Amino acid sequence: MITSRLLWHHFRTDRQPVEKIVRLSVISSVAERDVLMNVGTDYLPSVSVVIPSLNSERTLGKCLESVFSQDYPKDKLEVILTDGGSKDRTLEIGRKYPVRILVDEKKGRGRAYNKSIAEAKSEAIAFLDSDAYANPSWLREVASELVKEPSIAAVYCCQKAPPDSSFLQRCIDTVCYKRDRTGHANGVIYKTDLLLRAKGFNEGLDYLQEDELEHRFIKSGYQSRNIEKVLILHYPRKTLKNHIGQNIEAGIGSVMLYSHTKDKKVLFNIACRTIGLFTPLIFLSDMKYALIALPILASIYILYVAYKTHKDYHKLRCLLAAPFITYVSLIGEFIGYLSAIAMKVKYGLNSLQKSSIAATTPRR
Repeated sequence: MITSRLLWHHFRTDRQPVEKIVRLSVISSVAERDVLMNVGTDYLPSVSVVIPSLNSERTLGKCLESVFSQDYPKDKLEVILTDGGSKDRTLEIGRKYPVRILVDEKKGRGRAYNKSIAEAKSEAIAFLDSDAYANPSWLREVASELVKEPSIAAVYCCQKAPPDSSFLQRCIDTVCYKRDRTGHANGVIYKTDLLLRAKGFNEGLDYLQEDELEHRFIKSGYQSRNIEKVLILHYPRKTLKNHIGQNIEAGIGSVMLYSHTKDKKVLFNIACRTIGLFTPLIFLSDMKYALIALPILASIYILYVAYKTHKDYHKLRCLLAAPFITYVSLIGEFIGYLSAIAMKVKYGLNSLQKSSIAATTPRR
């Protein structure tokens, strides 16, 4: 029978390799060796749940309640609240729960994530936004998937807007919901050793750090998995203005991401979304043609959204709003593209490259 200590050395993908080999050599049967190399879903690793927060008093309590209500062994669960210098009751609420609190007022999600990684004491690290709530089976499902194969570095899951979201939030989520989305930190779980080997998140990026980390994992021969099931509830932006602001950040992040990774898929996505922004404007040059073409294009897009989105959003009013929400998003992203290009022209790439190098220096 394989002991939990042997399973632990399987899960630790690179630490103490000599000891790992020695332990493997003392396994008596081939069957035991095969089981060791493919742990399966019966083994649950210890997990550190990292919750970044900033002025989150309205949502943090419910977020923490969802974490401590997980169907997961409590002796394998650690919760780390990483606060960016909240001025409200966030820390007061956090202290009511058995969590470790880290405070770092320096800006940057990547920095906050890396500080938590350095402090984590578990075999795996999961991330959850402070304004999100997890399904009770979240940790068990993503952790079980994570240990199925040594090559799996990360496991993602689906998220959608909670039932009490406003009409605008549901319309935004109708467009944003994706069953096969990877590269987002909310609800993801990573193997700790692989995060340390990758030297964490790139602090030189202000946005899309998770996508850049995903790119490095894939380039190094690892893979990620996505559970096509809603395990996280997360509120979209409350106002159209905030949604546009979020998309401006996404546009800036996309340009920065391409600057760091040179990933042609990122460039292709930027090109496609830019074409999507200007295509309706081309049709408007001839109003008679536009009155025919634009409704047809909108109808085709609505059918596409209906196919991709969650079944809860198969409501006519949510689907009819999809072309408008998407177009507004494209405007925000294009502003972000231009802003990022302007920053690169003004400041050059040297500062970005230095930030990237600083983000990947080894930890002591």
